[in-house]
Amino acid sequence: MAQLRERDRPGFRYHLKVHSFRTLTVILAWALVVAAFYQKPELLTGAQRLMQRGIEALGDGVPAPWGPRMEFVFREIGGLIWLQITLVVLALRMTLSSIAATWRFVSRRDRGRLSGRGRTSLS
Repeated sequence: MAQLRERDRPGFRYHLKVHSFRTLTVILAWALVVAAFYQKPELLTGAQRLMQRGIEALGDGVPAPWGPRMEFVFREIGGLIWLQITLVVLALRMTLSSIAATWRFVSRRDRGRLSGRGRTSLS
């Protein structure tokens, strides 16, 4: 029974691939934020204002005293920049994962066509 469990577990190569993807997306997200800071700071300002309005709406929707506490935590304790970074990371991961899934689907379909060409049917 123990051998089955060990075989079902992903190997080192899988973990390396997953964590490399995670590290790449975080580095890319920070690079995008830094590039936006220098090239288009109005994007960051607009995103910050949008998030502040969202936090206010969320805080207003939650009864006191928890609503004001949530607003304080997200706005005043530096949560705003981390929320922006997190949203950029999530958007990047969804985008890159969608591209990778599409690539795998297309390449798998192409491999199926290529392997089917050499066959002849007897009927």
